[in-house]
Amino acid sequence: MWFKALAFAATLPLIVTALSPAPAQAAPQILGLIASGEPVPMTCMDGRCTAELSSVCLQERRPTPPTGTVYRPAKGTHITLSVTRPNGVEARQQVEAALHFISLRQYTAVKVSLPEAKVRQLGPGAASLSVAPMASLIPVAIKDDPKPLSAGEIASYTGPLRAEAESAFKRDGARVDATRILNQMVNRLPERSSAGIEKVGSLWKQTVSSDVAAKTQKYLERAVENCRETLRVGMLPNLRSCLSYQHDYLSGENTTNAWRAMNPGS
Repeated sequence: MWFKALAFAATLPLIVTALSPAPAQAAPQILGLIASGEPVPMTCMDGRCTAELSSVCLQERRPTPPTGTVYRPAKGTHITLSVTRPNGVEARQQVEAALHFISLRQYTAVKVSLPEAKVRQLGPGAASLSVAPMASLIPVAIKDDPKPLSAGEIASYTGPLRAEAESAFKRDGARVDATRILNQMVNRLPERSSAGIEKVGSLWKQTVSSDVAAKTQKYLERAVENCRETLRVGMLPNLRSCLSYQHDYLSGENTTNAWRAMNPGS
């Protein structure tokens, strides 16, 4: 089963190209963010605090965003920064307008960043982000775009169609929860981490609660076993990269479910 996730990652550009005949320079897909079950930990380094957030494609017929495509939050998107101070007091602030968003690994994840000075306005301590339901990201418009997003298109895909996608996530809760937890695992490993499979036990204890649903746990156990084999044969360099691939495989299935919900009968 482990090769299936890697095959998905390797062939995703071809799949999306087939589904997205628009010119490469046209505006890419609007993305939906997966609401966070638990706050997503941020890593602060060199004056910036960053995190990866799980995302899905909301527009089947638009081009896939190249890595590094800049996005902005759509109306109705709410993301909260939390800082837990050493005394245990938590300070919170809504920050979606201050965040910088870029696409990672096509439409399955985005990287968000914030100046650490902004974070420290809430005090010293561990920082995290919480994404509310119905969050969406719109690609920043570029000059001379031959097929820009229209106001109606944005309103539709971040409004009623976005609500249909959100309903699909609720119906497939076990897979979506597993996606969230894998995202948590990825963010708990440093971006430049060289950790291997030996780290997975402590990571599991940090991230997976004892009351996680049985079906969700099966998805997670499968992901860990896939990584155990993938790292054993050297197909990926470290645990973070492998968990990212496992996350992206589930995120791709979340996207397919969202498309079906938005286009019933297609």
